[in-house]
Amino acid sequence: MDPVRLIPAAEAIPSPWGWFEALLVLTFALHILFMNLTVGSAVIAFFGRLTGKHTDLAHELGHRTPTLLALTINFGVAPLLFVQVLYGQFLYTSSVLMAGWWLSAIAAVIIGYYGLYVHDAKFHSAPGVSRLALAVSLCFLLYTGFLLANNMTLMLRPEAWTAYMDNPRGSLLNLSDPTLWPRYTHVLLAAPAVAGLYVAILGQKKRRPDWVDLGLAWFTRITMVQILVGGWLLMALPRPVMLAFMGQSPLATGLLGAGVLLGLAGLMAGVQKKPALAAVLTVGSVLFMAVTRSQVRLFTLAPYFTPASLPVKNEITPLLMFVVSLVLGLAVIAYMLKLYFKTAPKAAGKG
Repeated sequence: MDPVRLIPAAEAIPSPWGWFEALLVLTFALHILFMNLTVGSAVIAFFGRLTGKHTDLAHELGHRTPTLLALTINFGVAPLLFVQVLYGQFLYTSSVLMAGWWLSAIAAVIIGYYGLYVHDAKFHSAPGVSRLALAVSLCFLLYTGFLLANNMTLMLRPEAWTAYMDNPRGSLLNLSDPTLWPRYTHVLLAAPAVAGLYVAILGQKKRRPDWVDLGLAWFTRITMVQILVGGWLLMALPRPVMLAFMGQSPLATGLLGAGVLLGLAGLMAGVQKKPALAAVLTVGSVLFMAVTRSQVRLFTLAPYFTPASLPVKNEITPLLMFVVSLVLGLAVIAYMLKLYFKTAPKAAGKG
């Protein structure tokens, strides 16, 4: 069967597609940064609980992770909506093909969220329960990420949708895709690396040089591994897409190169024990990698579709309302976080 026949018709959009693509990149970068802080902090706290070292740090991180997860979820809504606006006919189809798995993500996030609260609440009164809750939470959060990786790669492969004819039960997974595992691993390893920078900056603020050294160790060592995983992911891309990032498309090559160079500069700053500078460079690298991810999506879907072909209704009001709401929302969240981080150390010291 011709996979093109399986692609539903596209809907009109209210504004030129470039606005939505830019907002998709921006909101995704914010989401992925908060996700890295949440999952990475949970990983570092879990290792601290297992080894019995830095339990005070595990307590500090455990107190903060529920709030970070709430921000991760909220910042994840916008990019998911923008993907639906531009690529809805692909995302809706892949979501239906793996519907059973996809719907289970809701329960997984709820369990993971609750587990983080139990870990914090029972940290001193029931250490065994607290450690188990953190382990369960991590498992469900990692499972959720695995489902997201499946869906976001399956939507790019209409040729794989024909498997529905043999499995119409909504239980398909994109396990045969060569990009699935390097993509998931790349995102997974980024979490404790970014959280390591967070720990280092927290250590500087609290005058805990042991936290600074630990956080930078997590960041630098994992970032070195990320160089290899990034190469694995590049080689796993479909050949035309890979070649676009290796010189055939100057824009794509430049974006990827800028992201890599910023990542390497961040690594050097980490080696030199400059966590604040490393954090700024890493955020820049994440932003460029988010743009690169959008380029991968455009190149992969090019044989079937380009968002530039979407009909436009020219209704600018909804877009303006969103932009205004986003700016005001970010300002309010920044203020809330400022207040939260002022009070969090006192709350973390209880018990």
